[in-house]
Amino acid sequence: MNILGPLIFAGLILLGVFSWANWSLLTAPGTLSLAAFSVNAPLGLVLLGALLAFVALFSAYVLILRTAMLMDAHRHARELKAQQQLAEQAEASRLSELRSQLDREFAQLREAAEQSRISLGVQVEGMQQALRNAMEESSRGLSAHIGEVEDKLDRSLTQATHDK
Repeated sequence: MNILGPLIFAGLILLGVFSWANWSLLTAPGTLSLAAFSVNAPLGLVLLGALLAFVALFSAYVLILRTAMLMDAHRHARELKAQQQLAEQAEASRLSELRSQLDREFAQLREAAEQSRISLGVQVEGMQQALRNAMEESSRGLSAHIGEVEDKLDRSLTQATHDK
């Protein structure tokens, strides 16, 4: 495609050189028949003018196509940019939603951990109280047994001293 432009330009240069070299033949008058009437004009100049008119029309057509293509490319670029911005906004929205969801879940976990800590503290306190009560009961039972043993020893000693 890049070689086509210079090739067309070289062809136009060659046509110009050919026209300049054969100018006398191109300007030679002749009778031209146009179906309904005849005209006396140089055939070479008429054909050269028609060729230049077609070159001008095709050049205009190429410029129009190129302009339309550039405008389409620009429109597509704008649409892509808009789509990219929408995608980035959607991604940011998803990320913020994920962050808020994680914050909620962490808050729930902290609350559950706090509830577990409080519950465990209550259970430990209950166990400590039960252990204290059991120790006091054991202590009282042991004191009672020691008291009974002391009483028996005292009675045995007093009876042994009376018997003597």
